[in-house]
Amino acid sequence: MKITGINIIKRTCSFERKYFTETRQVNQLDAWDEFAFKEFTPSPQKKGESETRTGYFIEINTDEGISGQYGIVECKPELYAIMDGLRDYVIGRDPMDNRMIWDIMSRYDRHSRSGLMMMAISVVDIALWDLKGKIMGKPVYKILGGGRPKIRPYISALGYSTEPEDVKKRALEIRAMGIKAQKWFFRYGPADGAEGMRKNLDMAYALRDVLGEDYEIMFDCYMGWTINYARKMFHELEHIKPVWVEDVLRSHMIDGYRHLRDSTNIPLAAGEHIYTRMEVNAYLRENIFSVMQSDPVWCGGITESIKIADLCEMYGVTFIPHGHALMPAMHVVSSMPPDTCPYCEYLLLHMEYKNVFFKPMPIEDGYIAMNNTPGLGEEIDKDKILSTEIVKSFEF
Repeated sequence: MKITGINIIKRTCSFERKYFTETRQVNQLDAWDEFAFKEFTPSPQKKGESETRTGYFIEINTDEGISGQYGIVECKPELYAIMDGLRDYVIGRDPMDNRMIWDIMSRYDRHSRSGLMMMAISVVDIALWDLKGKIMGKPVYKILGGGRPKIRPYISALGYSTEPEDVKKRALEIRAMGIKAQKWFFRYGPADGAEGMRKNLDMAYALRDVLGEDYEIMFDCYMGWTINYARKMFHELEHIKPVWVEDVLRSHMIDGYRHLRDSTNIPLAAGEHIYTRMEVNAYLRENIFSVMQSDPVWCGGITESIKIADLCEMYGVTFIPHGHALMPAMHVVSSMPPDTCPYCEYLLLHMEYKNVFFKPMPIEDGYIAMNNTPGLGEEIDKDKILSTEIVKSFEF
């Protein structure tokens, strides 16, 4: 069997939102006033109104008629240029050699170790795993040697109001789903001064008050804090006892993270903006993060995520993939021991939007069941699809 071509497919579908973004989180651009104080613009859609969603998918075809697919991919113009470069290293090869193909892709350009190039390699890799699963007639996690039939998600409450009463109401709704852990996103950073710090703490204390002393609570700063600001916040947050605080600083600030680790008892987490096991290992050697959160869609696909998970197990660090996409992360988690990978991340608001093309994978009794179908298990819901179009083909 040989790979004969790669397509980028555009699909549109209709759906009705159940969840709506209510606010934004602090982020690294907030260092500049023009961004820090920019007003949030809510969605024009209302509950019950139908809207159209466009998404792009990568499809890998073979000479025996079996195809692998992954989506939704970020279809930036740069992706076409990168895919045009990759095709000579992918097309014509046996799809069962997917780990060899990954290594070749990672070497084809001097800059392919990170950034948009590694993101393109990642989505090709994931589509190859879907193809391999379909060739073998097994789910990806089974091919990886995994056997966990269901995965417990933690819920990320990105986009929801951080006002204390709203937080309490939403947190109880999430807990009622059988969810044992929640992550909330701080809205304020250094630009907002003492008032913003108080509002951040009001949210944190509201969560601990309504969820109880033993419930698992995590927080995310999206690289929007400074070391001094974080130290002040952590002094207060230690009373909340968070499981971790995530992405406090920008990911390349390894010295800053080292100093922050030494000044607090709060576990630190990061990884979604760190590429490949080589970069991850630099942080693991330093014992900086208690939780590593590499994203299969960005860090090198399923192939590299498994290697990162193995590294984390060796160092005794928890590995919980970032939840940019659900299914690739779930297959990685299912293949690892529960004490290394206890959760997958589920962004409650954003997963609805990202997974709208697929048949639903509900959370039942606090778990999501793994697929028993070959490949990734992302099954297109044909009843929702309005149009399908091949927008770019890469062939010999």
